[in-house]
Amino acid sequence: MFATPCAPSAIPAMRYQIRSDSLLTGMYVAELDRPWLDTPFLLQGFRIDSPIELETLRRYCRYVHVDATLSDAGLAETIRGAALRGDPFDAPDEPVPVAPLRFDTVLDERAPPPARPGRPVRLRSDLAISRQTRQRFRNFIRATALAAGDRSGPSPPLGRRLLEWLGRSGGRGGYGRNAGDEAGDSLARARHALARQLAPDARLRRYADRATIEDELPRARIALAHSMAALPGIAASVRDGVPPRLDELLRAVDELVESMIDNPDAAMWIASGLDDGGGAGWHGLRVALNLIAFGRHLGLPRRELAHLGTIGMLADVGKNRLPRALLEKPGMLTAAEYNVVKEHVRLGLEALRGDAGLPAPVGDAIAQHHERLDGSGYPKGLKGDEIGAYGRMAAIADSFAALVAARAYANPSAPPEALMSLFEWGGTSFDDALVEQFVHAIGLFPVGSLVELSSGELAVVIAHNRAHRLEPRVLVLAGADKAALAAPFEIDLQSQRRERNREPLRIARGLADGAYGLGTAELVAQALPTRRGPA
Repeated sequence: MFATPCAPSAIPAMRYQIRSDSLLTGMYVAELDRPWLDTPFLLQGFRIDSPIELETLRRYCRYVHVDATLSDAGLAETIRGAALRGDPFDAPDEPVPVAPLRFDTVLDERAPPPARPGRPVRLRSDLAISRQTRQRFRNFIRATALAAGDRSGPSPPLGRRLLEWLGRSGGRGGYGRNAGDEAGDSLARARHALARQLAPDARLRRYADRATIEDELPRARIALAHSMAALPGIAASVRDGVPPRLDELLRAVDELVESMIDNPDAAMWIASGLDDGGGAGWHGLRVALNLIAFGRHLGLPRRELAHLGTIGMLADVGKNRLPRALLEKPGMLTAAEYNVVKEHVRLGLEALRGDAGLPAPVGDAIAQHHERLDGSGYPKGLKGDEIGAYGRMAAIADSFAALVAARAYANPSAPPEALMSLFEWGGTSFDDALVEQFVHAIGLFPVGSLVELSSGELAVVIAHNRAHRLEPRVLVLAGADKAALAAPFEIDLQSQRRERNREPLRIARGLADGAYGLGTAELVAQALPTRRGPA
């Protein structure tokens, strides 16, 4: 079932050849069926600790060599027993297609769902989330739920299933008993990071939804249309070396801010149904929406929210001066190619410098959105307080948008995995307090993202419950068999938890766009369905 012993002349006797689709967490991988340099793994020999490592092994290898003595004690006998039974296995001479993934194990053993049919499978080599980070993120989510008052009822919002999915391993402390105090401390630290950015007379405020998502949809749709209409002209001007006119874009950003102040979910929902081919303009719109929602959560004044939206729209405008083939290269960039790509910051600033209407905070943040706190960023290698608050915020929002989007070199990450990656880089690359508040701002399951419910059904998040962010309104798109429904229906997870006649539904896990062949751009309607429950 599992393995055959490796040839003793080549590999020590306690190593066993195991099919990659039969690997389990806790096994120690000693060798691969190909050179280590042909894979994303940095270490030559490691214990499998996460679903990401399992998935990467399955994508790159047909079989590996497992060291029973270094694997978990409970697995060693299983490995040896399978080898003694002499289960047959034919090792391929050439790489073969990926074996089917299994979904019959517990949540934190599940590999990510298959990618959208027709999209090449490419894993990101820059994502390696440690067990300590998973534990810290798990504690953070638990603190978020407790601080929101999610203590009652037989089944918490995500309950044990979510915590199991995020991992059970131990790690650093934080987010303990006084969850509300720790969440408040995080917000205070994030606002402290903003202090030097704001004018002395600026006052933070608390925003409340002034419209339902249904009522806000028409205005949000118009604002998004105006934003998208303004971007092609700016891109063309940058390509032609002509200073772009920003007045149309700035007006569109103002409209977008007004809509998101009243209800940010409407614009997020509509944007999840748009698809412009994944170009730089669409990425900029994603970043702008995330930054406006981020600033709204922190209580920034309206003018500052407009600055953040403009930063998102224009941060990567310099890429319009780069070769398209370089930006769409499916493989890893060479050092020389990467240096060319890094020039987009300088090129963008040079192009925008001719417009007198560009606010100074916007230009500063565009210059810094690839800088990192530890000095590892570019173009100047700034460190710590040398990076302004808006530059720090833009770095977080830009990285998240890149992680959850399909790229030429990688499939999209599920939003929770992308957020855990930001946590992994918090304190080194990113401001950790701002990372935490970014999660609060957009939610563990952002509007427009795909999720799997505890029933096995697939849904897309429509709107957040501000008091219970882990129990949003969702639109159920597919049944437990993962087949698309002819008539999708809406469920408010927070409301249905109070019903006594059934086991309440929960979100079991977040999914990447395109999971099970479902893409939000193809499925999200431009208006909400009539609310009703399942039959």
